[in-house]
Amino acid sequence: MSADESGSATDLDVGYILPQYGTEMGTVRDAAREAESLGYDAVWLEDHFQSWIGDPRQGVHECWTTLSAVAEATDRIRLGTLVTSQSYRHPALLAKMAAQVDRISDGRLELGLGGGWYADEYDRFGYEFREPPAERLRRLAETVEILQGLWTEETYSHDGEHLEIDLEEAFCEPQPVQEPHPPIWIGGGGEEFTLRYTADLADGWNYGTLEPAGFADKLDVLREHCESEDRYEEIRKSAELFVFVGETSEAAEDKREAFRSEFLPADGPSEPREFFLSGYLETAPTGTPTDVRERLADYADAGIEEVMLAVPDAAADGDESLSLLAEELLA
Repeated sequence: MSADESGSATDLDVGYILPQYGTEMGTVRDAAREAESLGYDAVWLEDHFQSWIGDPRQGVHECWTTLSAVAEATDRIRLGTLVTSQSYRHPALLAKMAAQVDRISDGRLELGLGGGWYADEYDRFGYEFREPPAERLRRLAETVEILQGLWTEETYSHDGEHLEIDLEEAFCEPQPVQEPHPPIWIGGGGEEFTLRYTADLADGWNYGTLEPAGFADKLDVLREHCESEDRYEEIRKSAELFVFVGETSEAAEDKREAFRSEFLPADGPSEPREFFLSGYLETAPTGTPTDVRERLADYADAGIEEVMLAVPDAAADGDESLSLLAEELLA
């Protein structure tokens, strides 16, 4: 994205969150190919066993196997997870899976990792939802350490502290293509733990549901956790945003209201996933492509360097949201 007329920095990388709920696999592949052809920088997949939007029982494409298929279907665009729950896979298995996807894609993987939030999903599929959240985040930090060790050392041993995992001269062969390893993004906004672990361990940070001023506040906390300004600058800062775009502002607003009517109750959200979705809708850049560009410039001015856009209408037949955005944002 180029600078706007006022000279504000708007040089954002722009990614697209693929349509993995209630779609066919061919739709996911086609969406990834379209995003690549239009010049988007990355495509992203969420890591869920059930949908957190609408009917939980609608079909969901599993994150990592789908990412492998997308890697084979594309050539240039970067591929990421937004975000993988550290609880769903043993860290040594996750290291092996991620290394394989990095090799399949010739070094295009971005590994987003989070502590987990969807308690209903944990309960339904037999995973332990650790409380308090700080315990999940300590396990997240230990997972990052294991990933980095397996990816960079010839053999790696680990005595688990928060994870009940001991590794004895373990290894990950073949190792990832990227050196020293694929970028690791930590997702979440907790200021005491998540942002501190980001400062200590991560290559990037991601969050959503905030206005630009809210991101600026979070980034101030991240800067305080970093040992130096150089370390702060090394970390990529990103925002996950829903976007509704149309030829007119009215058409875009109609899309947002239709989405709200379909997926949120009229009397307001009543469960965690609905509160989460409501936050995304309230902050969603909505309008013409120019309106969206100007709104994203506000995020760039707040310190965001990359956006991951969920565009709910993009997978619908005849919808031109991706191309409308590309013409304005990626020229």
